[in-house]
Amino acid sequence: MKRLVALAALLLVACGADPQPRPLSAAEAERLALARFANYRFRTENFTATVPTGAGRIALRGRVDFVGNLGYAEMSTDDRHDDASAGLLQWTPSALAFRAGPGQAATDPPPADRWQYRPLQQGAELDTALRLVLGLGADRPDNVQLLRQSTARWLRTDRVGDTPVDVIDGPQPAHQDTTKAARVRYWLDPAGLLRRVEARIGDRPDPVVVSFTPAASPTPGPVAAFAR
Repeated sequence: MKRLVALAALLLVACGADPQPRPLSAAEAERLALARFANYRFRTENFTATVPTGAGRIALRGRVDFVGNLGYAEMSTDDRHDDASAGLLQWTPSALAFRAGPGQAATDPPPADRWQYRPLQQGAELDTALRLVLGLGADRPDNVQLLRQSTARWLRTDRVGDTPVDVIDGPQPAHQDTTKAARVRYWLDPAGLLRRVEARIGDRPDPVVVSFTPAASPTPGPVAAFAR
């Protein structure tokens, strides 16, 4: 009798244990392969993001045009209210425009004046995060077979709001530096849409977190800062 009780206890523990990471199934690999292409087909998505930096945690809220490779967002920094830590951002894969000043909203159309320009910098935490956001759209699907053969792993099920999702670690970078490289983690819904993405940048202990909601309607063409 004692053995039966002990066995039942072991079964309960096993059933309640967290699932172990495993290779992607064919269906999961196909959904992941189509995720960035789905963003591109939507063209424009609303997003929020948090970016940990040495100067404080940056919060972004705005939209990204995956076809035009353009982003537009309002920016604030935790516990800071100076002009350098808040304002509006617009960016492409190579350049950043910043309109300094707290309390601004990413309205349409964007303001046409007071933009300051600079190239996107390699290794800068905010700039790396902005490139990451643009890189979450692609004009073609990723290779399903390569994903299945890669180090990508299914981790667990979860929910984003009321939406069930699968949490998947993307492929490990080929040249891993444990202080600077980490997998991108995807929260993928049953329709194959990205609901959340996490990625570590540099040596920060907390990841960049990007969350998406589909925009009400596409916003084609460049935003004001790059329409010169």
